[in-house]
Amino acid sequence: EVAAMTADGQAGGGMVTVTVNGNFDLVRLKLDKAVVDPSDIGMLEDLVTAAVNAANTRMREVTKAHMSKVMGGMNIPGMPGMPF
Repeated sequence: EVAAMTADGQAGGGMVTVTVNGNFDLVRLKLDKAVVDPSDIGMLEDLVTAAVNAANTRMREVTKAHMSKVMGGMNIPGMPGMPF
């Protein structure tokens, strides 16, 4: 179930949007025309990096919430990233 989930991340006020799946694979990249400036590739690279990092952070949150719900509050030691 987690692998099929997706999470979005944005940067530049939504000018760059990415989607990652539960395996943290990048599955979609959307760029606004305004950020495609051949004379400023560095800005585009920074925006894509920020959007991917935001999507990965969101996916970790979604995964954590889903696993907490599935586990039903069970306290299993050694489960990294779990809220116990």
